Amino acid sequence: MSVDRKHLSVVGEGPRVQPEDVDLETAVYDALAHAGGLDPSYIFVTARGSDITLAGWVFVSEEISLAEQVTLSTRGVRSVHNELSRYL
Repeated sequence: MSVDRKHLSVVGEGPRVQPEDVDLETAVYDALAHAGGLDPSYIFVTARGSDITLAGWVFVSEEISLAEQVTLSTRGVRSVHNELSRYL
């Protein structure tokens, strides 16, 4: 690992976020935001290729499975690891 002193950032090791990961995360966030019966305020989406992780909290238990269904129906998503829980 090295330090880029000009920009004061760490360069080298660590997970790399690909532009397509950010695009897929945005697509999932948009799908969750437009889904009826779901409040995605505390849902956090992470993409690693076409695999999505949902983490965070929802207010009603039914929102957990709905968020997974909406995510799976988003174009480009292959699998969902659902870590959502009902409590803050």
